[in-house]
Amino acid sequence: MEFEFARVVDQVITQNLDKLRKPGVLSVRPGYQVAGGWPTKKPAIVVTVDRKRDDLAPQDRLPETIDGFAVDVRQAGPLQRLRATNPTLYASAAASVTPELERPTFPYERDISGQSLAPLAETVEAMRKPTKQQLRYVPPRGAPLTAVTDDMTITCHASPDAGWPTLKAFLGDTTGSLTVGMYDFTSPHIAQTVQSVMAKRGRKLNLVLDHPPSKKNREQTDDQTVDDLTSALSNKFSFAWALERNDPKVATWIFPSAYHIKVAVRDSEAFWLSSGNWNSTNQPNIDPLADPGAAAPIARKSDRDWHVIVEHERLAELYEKYLLDDLQVASTNQSAPAEMAAAVMSSLAELAEPDIVLAARVPQTYFPPKKIKAKMKMQPILTPDNYVDLILSLINSAEKSFYMQTQYINYSDKPENAKFAALVAAVVKKINDGLDVRLIMSQYETTDKLELLQGAGIDLSHVRIQANVHNKGIIVDSNIVAVGSQNWSGDGVLRNRDATVIIYNEAAAQYWEEIFVHDWTKMATQHAVD
Repeated sequence: MEFEFARVVDQVITQNLDKLRKPGVLSVRPGYQVAGGWPTKKPAIVVTVDRKRDDLAPQDRLPETIDGFAVDVRQAGPLQRLRATNPTLYASAAASVTPELERPTFPYERDISGQSLAPLAETVEAMRKPTKQQLRYVPPRGAPLTAVTDDMTITCHASPDAGWPTLKAFLGDTTGSLTVGMYDFTSPHIAQTVQSVMAKRGRKLNLVLDHPPSKKNREQTDDQTVDDLTSALSNKFSFAWALERNDPKVATWIFPSAYHIKVAVRDSEAFWLSSGNWNSTNQPNIDPLADPGAAAPIARKSDRDWHVIVEHERLAELYEKYLLDDLQVASTNQSAPAEMAAAVMSSLAELAEPDIVLAARVPQTYFPPKKIKAKMKMQPILTPDNYVDLILSLINSAEKSFYMQTQYINYSDKPENAKFAALVAAVVKKINDGLDVRLIMSQYETTDKLELLQGAGIDLSHVRIQANVHNKGIIVDSNIVAVGSQNWSGDGVLRNRDATVIIYNEAAAQYWEEIFVHDWTKMATQHAVD
């Protein structure tokens, strides 16, 4: 994306490179000036340095302004340092990172010699292109994702407040089958519970699982979880690694960057759908409602996630049909990976892990689950099937308020992401129309990502940052709520596997709205971490 003023600022940069060549400077580009940790609307010369220092000699300091443009100094993250010191290794790492760690590219960004960094960005894009065969995504037959209006029982809940106690009870009520689609399953307490429940006679576990690079804070790997379940359940366990493009454990691919769904269907009668994975940051083994004092240290480090349990046979069977189809297709396309390939991918991803420090807060209020029994309308949504059109319609329907809490927005105006850009444009219109629009994002919505949003028309006074937000929820006019797993990126809304439900029920919407307002007022701030 190109800012309107970018060409003018770039000319100033190229004419004044000698003034910008100071010790520790890595790159320079047009952007917005930051004040108080938040982007302003003032065009600026953005300079990225290895480390920000206060002890520089006068001759080594950058000027405060050049030709009327402020010089805005930013400290580099791991990927930006790697780009400056080892471009080849950087390209491999940048092509391997998980979506939340991707950093935007800017058309006029230059290294300190004045060379454009655009060719390096193109190299990264080329390295993301698959070397394995792509399978065309085909949804299962006879499973239309149409809205259902019927008597239903739903259980609304959130993490860290009541995530694990509610999920544990849901799992414990299994009497026959459990069918699961999951991005990350690395929590021992969840794995042990699933193993114990499903080991009983007459039960069957079906699991499709992504294989994201191991993160430093995981207690075990996805491989360990699968090995333990295989050993304990034997022929009671049907499993396949999801067909995600970069996974060395699959021979072909359907989903480009993540099998990002978080759905569990119990006995073909009820389903749990969430923004949160089965790991210990999304599902911490705590019960803050019963013992808030003991839970506080863990809750501070845990993620905000929304979950819903829906007791409705037709909808449960619908989601299960998609998951079983994913399992069947993936099962015929597994491969034995070279251990080195998996290790290299994990190591490359770790190179991009930022040392993000954002003071997390303990929630001032914990919210108990809310069970609602009523006749209501519910719209099932899956990516890549029907997310964009239905969520765009939901945004456009807002007349008073639009609240969204999501981990990040990786804005892109590339042609292949036009439908994603239309979602952002719809939010811009609601802001310009004077609606009450509020967006909460996590520490992964870094300053450069905020700059892109501002360039796309988002007034950043409507945005706040909250540590450890992992939710992907939307509330419209206090009476409709969308709960799901789609992050706002091109892949997240258009091409990966993700799941959402839109719940047309005022009590449900207001349950999550109360949590959202708590987070907006008590947990979120206008301060970017970088």
